[in-house]
Amino acid sequence: MTASPVEHSHVPHFSRRRRLAENRYIRDRWRDFLSVDHRGMMTIEGVPVDRIVKKYSTPVYVMVESKIRRNFRRFKKVFGDKIKLQYAVKCNSNLQILRMAREEGFELDCSSVGEIILGLLADFKPRQLSYTNLYKTEQDLHFAVKMGVQSITADSIEDLWHIAETAKKLRTQVRTVIRVNPMIEIRNYSTKGNKYGIPLKQVMEAVEIAAKSPFVDFRGFHFMGGYIYSPWTLRSSARVLVNIIRECQDRKIPIKTLSLGGGFPAAIGDQSEFPVEDLTSFPKYFQRLLDRSGVTIPIQLIFEPGKSIVLHAGVGLMHVVANKEIHHRNRMIIADGSTYNFIPDALVQSEVRYDILPASKMFSPRVHKVTVGGNTCDCWDLITKGIEMPKLEAGDILAGMDVGAYAQVLANNFNTIKRAPVVLIHENGTLKQIRRRDRYSEMFAPELDVLKMADPNELEYYNNLYRVNIDKIWKGQGKKNGAAKGK
Repeated sequence: MTASPVEHSHVPHFSRRRRLAENRYIRDRWRDFLSVDHRGMMTIEGVPVDRIVKKYSTPVYVMVESKIRRNFRRFKKVFGDKIKLQYAVKCNSNLQILRMAREEGFELDCSSVGEIILGLLADFKPRQLSYTNLYKTEQDLHFAVKMGVQSITADSIEDLWHIAETAKKLRTQVRTVIRVNPMIEIRNYSTKGNKYGIPLKQVMEAVEIAAKSPFVDFRGFHFMGGYIYSPWTLRSSARVLVNIIRECQDRKIPIKTLSLGGGFPAAIGDQSEFPVEDLTSFPKYFQRLLDRSGVTIPIQLIFEPGKSIVLHAGVGLMHVVANKEIHHRNRMIIADGSTYNFIPDALVQSEVRYDILPASKMFSPRVHKVTVGGNTCDCWDLITKGIEMPKLEAGDILAGMDVGAYAQVLANNFNTIKRAPVVLIHENGTLKQIRRRDRYSEMFAPELDVLKMADPNELEYYNNLYRVNIDKIWKGQGKKNGAAKGK
């Protein structure tokens, strides 16, 4: 069937407008899943965002499965089979994402017993889970040892003694690694102020404690560098740690593993992204270090990416609820998300300017600068400042970009507001809810359980009243009013 002249002229016009909108608002890192439809509505994997918010309301997180899997595979491609990869659960601990990590051949780096339990629920084997943090109770250690995790990291000499004493009580050996602060300083990067790890001058003291304890199965070392922007930083830390490994070898203390942690920054706003592909040669570089230092024992190298896997895969959808013109150079847009309940990293990293896109007005040009404020009663609740946006009004949809890491795990119930649901969108456009919105019964339970101040039936009454479908009430009321007028 031949298209009409109107259709012929419309298609090129729409294509030009879409390209203009995409170039204006969509960064390269989102182009594999974001686009714009004929109305100027943002689409995620081809699904218009207004369809998503109609089904799940706002605020709502949308996690893009294809982006997450591509990032897992990106690291596997860079490092191959020579380096063990562990996903840092702390960045986003959703069970569905942990299952994806397992399917893509990753192990898990867990920072708490809670994260270990999540890993087990996601069908990881205990030996695929490492346990790394700064403090563990005896109960924590008992649980991790009884489960049989891969290793437990000692972050300080006190922590190492604690592990050794608890292992003695349990009458079992505990697979232990020592976290090291290599005390390096390169240009603007330094570990000298880090809270992580045992300072370099005390490391061999810790090694002797571990080696002499009959209940510590000393496995190796760990380094947590935080935000590392250059491969040269990792090379410098590796040189320091290989020297320590050589000293251990000289003392007849066998070393099996070395984790160089994560800390591969992923871009927010105009930030730079860590060049992961520049690490392709790192395994060979590390082996050369071992050879030059005379280390003859095989060392399993480990990396722990997290933020760089999930950050760019997260989109936070919100509605505009108000547009306030404070004065001609100061316009405030109020959204139904916040820096407490929805995008908390914006509060923690106040110097970072998040990309907030006019998801329902992608054809509209930027005309003025605005501050996007959250919906809580707190003056610090400003999602981003000084971004250029089109004219917005209540009901418009905003998209907070790059919110796939830390946002969901840092979000809280400030102002007694429910945290948002999370939806996973597949590459074919199908949607799957992977976390529902909070319930008041869950939010209040820690107090109701101990204070016994409220009748459970009273809470159920309030909850049921709140869950009433308002649209149905209004529709029914409209029919009654219309019928009355007809009489």
